[in-house]
Order: sequence, then structure tokens, then C-alpha cells
Amino acid sequence: MLHVTEEFLFPGGFSEWYNEFVPSKTSKVKTGYLVWINTLMIGVCILPVYFGETLHGASVWYYVAAIAAINACFHIWGVAKLKKYSPGVITGTLLYLPLFVAGTLYLLNKGDLPLSKAITALLLAIGYHIFSVIRQKK
Repeated sequence: MLHVTEEFLFPGGFSEWYNEFVPSKTSKVKTGYLVWINTLMIGVCILPVYFGETLHGASVWYYVAAIAAINACFHIWGVAKLKKYSPGVITGTLLYLPLFVAGTLYLLNKGDLPLSKAITALLLAIGYHIFSVIRQKK
């Protein structure tokens, strides 16, 4: 919720920043899409609580954490490319990346998450962000 707040409420302006960072050939990113995808992500964040301390719970948590960490990297990349603040970069950098690193170490060391699942989650998170950029550029 803090990340979404930084992107859209305070200071806000993510839609405009995203359209500058990933300009579309046909239209700007739709606000409805951004609301939908962020609502879905927040909803998925509840699933690990439902599954608890099981392989499913650890897996879902890790997939969400991987997507969030790659999202933070996306914001950092945008800041470097545009040389200006990206709404979401502060929470992404200070919350998502450390949480992902600590969670990875914890789950792998405890044996709650196989390395193969961790690698798969990371590749899917990267793939999602690549797909999103390609989708936006059309």
C-alpha cells in the first residue's frame, strides 16, 4: 500500500512518468489498467496469509516479492534513464529490495523454498516486466 500511495497519491504522477519512460506508439497507459493491475497485486498479497507456513504460502509470497523487487529495479532503471524522480522508487528501493533479499535468504536457508522455484519466480517476474514494457510500446 505504501508503494501504491507513493506512485499515485503522494507525490503521485506515476502515469505521466510511465508514459514518458515507456512512450506508446498509439496511446498512453490507461489509468484503469494501472488501477486493475495494482488491485490484483494487493489482492495476491493476501494469499500467503491464507496458505500460511506451507510450500504454497512460501511460493506465493516469493513470487509476489520477486515481482515487487523487479518492479523496484524498473523504477531505478527509469530514474537512471530519465534522470528524474520516479513515483514509487523510494518505497521500491527501501522496502521491496531488502524484503526480497531477506526473504530469499530466509526461505532458501530454512529449506521452505527450493532453489528451482526461486529461479522460476525471478525469471517470471523479469518476464512480466519485459512483457509490460513491450505491451506499452505498441
